[in-house]
Amino acid sequence: MRTTSTLRATLLAALAAAAFSAHADTFRNGESFYGAPTAATAYARQVTLGSRTTMNVGYGSVITFTNEGRSFTWQFNGLDHRAVDIAKIAPAGFPTKPLIIYVAPDPFNRG
Repeated sequence: MRTTSTLRATLLAALAAAAFSAHADTFRNGESFYGAPTAATAYARQVTLGSRTTMNVGYGSVITFTNEGRSFTWQFNGLDHRAVDIAKIAPAGFPTKPLIIYVAPDPFNRG
């Protein structure tokens, strides 16, 4: 009886850990901690992946990333003051290169 309850508790803990890790970079509503994909606009900053390995962006910045003829646009309006690996925000199949993006604090967040 004790073995069964121990096994059940271990199984529940493993399932909870798996569920948490599957959504480790998203809020409960499914939105990303790092912001959201958005449409390219005239005021979006253009960044070609290549020689740089880090970059700084302001909170709320809209950046269009380009590599090997493909591009995507992202707005950094999630949690502020974070380091973001581009591989976490790039769409599936986008050819990434190592790049860490440092998001500045939200100027309206006094915490």
